[in-house]
Amino acid sequence: MVGSLLSGNRPALVAPWSGAKPVALSSDAAENAPAVAIVQSKVLVRVVGCDGKWCKVKAKGSRGYIRQTRLWGAYPGEAF
Repeated sequence: MVGSLLSGNRPALVAPWSGAKPVALSSDAAENAPAVAIVQSKVLVRVVGCDGKWCKVKAKGSRGYIRQTRLWGAYPGEAF
């Protein structure tokens, strides 16, 4: 077994397909929510949970929400 599958720690990469384009880490799971941080593409984040559209993540001391479609490591529509 892979240890990360048992630990509850769910890693994901931020939009690795978008080149160097950064992604906003939002304060809430809404399109119009203010950004709390900007995360570079290909940064590894820890996924706290997803509702099928948005994921709450932790990234280098910041917490916020990213659209689930912008993460590699969370299946589209997956809720956990």
